[in-house]
Amino acid sequence: MALVPFTGLVTAALLNSNFDNARAAITTQAAANFVDMVVHHKSLLLASTGTAVSDFVDFSPEDDMELRALRVYAFDATAGQIVTATLAVANGDTTYLCDQTISVPVTTGAGTVVQATADYRTVTSTRVRLLKGVPYRLSLGRDTGTIDDARAMVVLRTVRRRA
Repeated sequence: MALVPFTGLVTAALLNSNFDNARAAITTQAAANFVDMVVHHKSLLLASTGTAVSDFVDFSPEDDMELRALRVYAFDATAGQIVTATLAVANGDTTYLCDQTISVPVTTGAGTVVQATADYRTVTSTRVRLLKGVPYRLSLGRDTGTIDDARAMVVLRTVRRRA
């Protein structure tokens, strides 16, 4: 079963049904030893001379995680500006990412939201593991000018445990 969207009168039966379905999905993921983690970062008025809002966020996974995807979204009135989302170790040590550059760029369109995704779930792509307790940094960068709205998201999944 799937979650039923709330339209009109919300009944106790509908709430119970949605709760049961959500609990079943969580139980299935837990049995498969998977837990997904998403790290979001948003920066308004990302400027080349300085940022109105910090242009990075640091996080430390509480378990070994596999990188699933890195996404970047950008909106600006001016076309042709490049926004790049980058995942790196917070202290600059590249050993924990096997000296790989993990980033995805997107070029803004005039008044439209543009997005790009680096998908690490495919069989042919490089598998990247983020280790428990290592501080990682998700950052947003730009080439020139000011970007009105930039967002980055990294999707992680716990590594399957062997019995």
